[in-house]
Amino acid sequence: MLIKDTEEWANNLFEHAELGDERRTKRLIKISHQMASNSGCSIVKASGSQASIEGAYRFLRNDKIEANDIASAGFSSLLPKLQRSKKILALEDTSTLCYRHNVTKELGHTGAYKQSSSKGILAHSVSGQLFKSKKLSPKLIDYFA
Repeated sequence: MLIKDTEEWANNLFEHAELGDERRTKRLIKISHQMASNSGCSIVKASGSQASIEGAYRFLRNDKIEANDIASAGFSSLLPKLQRSKKILALEDTSTLCYRHNVTKELGHTGAYKQSSSKGILAHSVSGQLFKSKKLSPKLIDYFA
């Protein structure tokens, strides 16, 4: 992944997100920038201040924000780049995130058997690489993460 400036990346990816309020879009960009700058860290560690932590959790709990609206904004910003490419290599991965505390009541079974005590979610990610020509000389696009 070649993200040189995570703030620029987040802004380019989500600046046109339609979340019903411009402040929500700004918060989405800020959270995305912070999480991309601190890959592998929790929201608490990536946020840097109590105000940022509270803002991030308020954003995530906001019933007026739909996950599909965030996804649509990201896909819409990538679409022009995808249309100019000759080939796309998509690498996929599915990870199982298991939990053992009270939140598990709201989660599903991650194992093959429903009687398994393992509950959590499946996180599926895709990383793309765009090719400008039919030759295998890739031009990585910074916006794919």
